[in-house]
Amino acid sequence: MILTDFRFLVENNNNPLLVFSSGGKVKYFNDSAELLVGMHLSHELFKLAVTYAPQNFGSRTVHIDLTYGTDTFCSITVFYENEDELCIYLYRKSHASFSKNWVLDGYSPTDINLLLEANIELFKMKYTNKLTLFTDYSLPKLQIQQNSFSLLLRSIFDQCLVATRVDITLKVKIGEMMIVDDKRYPILMLIVDADKKSDESNPVIEKLASKNHILAYIREYSLILDIPYIMSKD
Repeated sequence: MILTDFRFLVENNNNPLLVFSSGGKVKYFNDSAELLVGMHLSHELFKLAVTYAPQNFGSRTVHIDLTYGTDTFCSITVFYENEDELCIYLYRKSHASFSKNWVLDGYSPTDINLLLEANIELFKMKYTNKLTLFTDYSLPKLQIQQNSFSLLLRSIFDQCLVATRVDITLKVKIGEMMIVDDKRYPILMLIVDADKKSDESNPVIEKLASKNHILAYIREYSLILDIPYIMSKD
């Protein structure tokens, strides 16, 4: 009999899993927890796990509303079977969705990296401080409304003109889908982090994002876009 590789199932689970040492150091996290660890939330999550850990060996599930970055969670399970490790699962809420009719007028096959870099170059004509870009250059083309999306990017970057550091990351979001008109799409996530940014154009950004069926999460020092990854047939 061939047994299922349960480690594969854990690593690719949609719900984040973190394993801590007794001192609070992260010993393991699955793919879905990558962003949480990258946001330096491990200390906060360890405190959460300690707070809701069962009194004896075993597991405890608690219904609790949590928000970290773009993720919202409805419950957690904390479990341990020895004194050296403490584990926590966080269960995501329902997938994001748009219910209104979506017409792809004006959408065209687009290399998202080329479009992003073109707008970064325009931004760098006005911004001379430190800027980094982390992306996957092997991303396939997607269908997007180029002019409208470029306008959205310019509005976001203009907020960062007051910053001394801007970090931009583009990647496929692991383990989540976006639902538009009852169709499921992978999510392409664009993260713009800055040590300082203005907020005057927030309403414009939210309007442009909604127009393009993009979810925008605006934070004090960052802005995250969840973009429906409509694969191009080209």
